Amino acid sequence: MKTYVFSFEKLDVWKDAHALVLLTYTATKKFPTSERFGLSNWMKEASIDVVFNISLGSGPVPRKEQIENYQKAYSAGMKLLNQALIARDLGYLSGEHCEEFRVHLEMVTGKINALRKSVVSKTLASAA
Repeated sequence: MKTYVFSFEKLDVWKDAHALVLLTYTATKKFPTSERFGLSNWMKEASIDVVFNISLGSGPVPRKEQIENYQKAYSAGMKLLNQALIARDLGYLSGEHCEEFRVHLEMVTGKINALRKSVVSKTLASAA
């Protein structure tokens, strides 16, 4: 039996954001146990929010909702970067791991922004 592939699974931005979730989970395993319900949990939640909102935006929803979901995905990426910087400053993440987050997030958020702009352009074109 062939497995159906949903539209969000075909998006490069979703694949890259999914890799970011895995990176986040790997990095936060090394955090102190006292942070299990704090910064570690918040970072995991933010990374999941990125892929979650990308997947919501790729579904059969009105363009306005697509744009809102892509904006939420972008914002979750900014939240994750902020948390990675805090984790670095607290000594939970090495400077190297933090830079890896930054580079990966720049790539993902750039693609999210391009996707959002594409939907905005289509919306403006159909309104004209």
